[in-house]
Amino acid sequence: MKYLKRVVRLCALVLFMTLAVAGIGMFGVAPILSKDRKLFADTESVTEARENTTSGNTIPDDVKF
Repeated sequence: MKYLKRVVRLCALVLFMTLAVAGIGMFGVAPILSKDRKLFADTESVTEARENTTSGNTIPDDVKF
């Protein structure tokens, strides 16, 4: 039984390696970014202004204890 498990594992490993090599051969290697390219082209910083409400509370409503 141990020998059968070992053979099945080896066959599965060979199968997955063959599928991986075939996939890389058909579709090419996954693209990576070079060092001079940035991940996001839009580098503008976005800031939002929070409205100041005067309700008399010193503790914000969105704080949970």
